Amino acid sequence: MKKINKSVPPNKLTEYATRNPTNDWEQFRKSSKRKNYKNTKQVIFDDQGGLCAFCEDKVQDKTKQQIEHFHSKKDNNPTLYHNWALDWDNVMGVCSGGKDADQNVNPLPANLSCDAYKDHLILKNRLSVNCEGYLLNPLHLPAFPCLFDFNIRTGELKQKNDYSGIEFKNNQYGSTAELVAKTIEHLNLNCDRLNKQRLEVLKLYNQEVAKARKNNDRTIFTKLVQRWFQKRWISFFTTRRILLGEEAENYLKQINYEG
Repeated sequence: MKKINKSVPPNKLTEYATRNPTNDWEQFRKSSKRKNYKNTKQVIFDDQGGLCAFCEDKVQDKTKQQIEHFHSKKDNNPTLYHNWALDWDNVMGVCSGGKDADQNVNPLPANLSCDAYKDHLILKNRLSVNCEGYLLNPLHLPAFPCLFDFNIRTGELKQKNDYSGIEFKNNQYGSTAELVAKTIEHLNLNCDRLNKQRLEVLKLYNQEVAKARKNNDRTIFTKLVQRWFQKRWISFFTTRRILLGEEAENYLKQINYEG
């Protein structure tokens, strides 16, 4: 999971919300023969560089691009009314979460991820429908430092050892480390399907480094960081960032990375 910066309104969603403040998501989806919805989805994924907000896989097939409401769009608490369905700061782009994967290879629900797994937990009453504080919101992550670590043996994401000075509002747990760990758990970011994809990134990285060492090329890390991070944004951004370590952090600061 990486920080997301959203483009500044107005856009089709905010314009529609201004005209129709009490309408729901389905009404918006169907408005203007779905043109408003398609335009909004395009803007959201452009903001995210085509990456899923949670797992960072590149969602190139537009039929598999989905819009996620971080706070449930069904929340219509009359005492604190807020139309979460049409809130621009509550929507982000996600992948299909493994629902379309080959279940012979990636059986479900073990290989659900992202919002698909989050919804699975909510349905099983294992996660609050309003999940603020129970998992990290990509819109509220800091650009620095990276909050995750990576197990090069298993491909799993994990929490880091030190989060000194890093705190999040409404954290429902005892520490930032636990919030990061619960985020990985509640989005099932360490399912076999995603672990294998991250290990493929590691395999590519190791091949590039081995080739460079054979050719006595000491600039390989500089080359990799420029190749991977000069565009917005490459798949499994955080995995690559972790692998390149200080080289990545220096480069991202140099280009004024903000998400």
